[in-house]
Amino acid sequence: MAAEWKPSPVIKIYEALGAVADGRVEIDGDTARVASSDKAKTYDVRHDPAAGSITANDNGSYWQGYLGYPGIAYLMARGVLGYDSGLTAGLEGVPWKELATRYRNDWAKVEKHVREDLSGKGVDLDRFDAGLAEISSRLEELALTKLSPRLRPPK
Repeated sequence: MAAEWKPSPVIKIYEALGAVADGRVEIDGDTARVASSDKAKTYDVRHDPAAGSITANDNGSYWQGYLGYPGIAYLMARGVLGYDSGLTAGLEGVPWKELATRYRNDWAKVEKHVREDLSGKGVDLDRFDAGLAEISSRLEELALTKLSPRLRPPK
């Protein structure tokens, strides 16, 4: 039996919403290519809807065992993972890679920075948080398993 994904950190849902907002998800049937925020890397996502399995070659998916933002963004763009499209407002153009570097991959600090930006753009953070919680629980309800073979992350 294929292994299930660990729950994805909420920051990866922010990133997925940003990827969708930026139009960085290029779908081709049950596969997709998702560009990183700085466009330096492209991640591959493969999905087997019949088996309820998915894989992606971002670092989170490959090394940490949770479905990272490219896989989540693909599921959103495909309509497999429902979400309130209003949640993407304010996440367009967020320089995730630059923020990860600036805060030395301290995702709590990255999240705080992004939330301050969202608040400054007039985003209702209570509504935003409720939307994130809904996406997170829908993602868990999908109970997706890891699709083999896994591809190594791009250099």
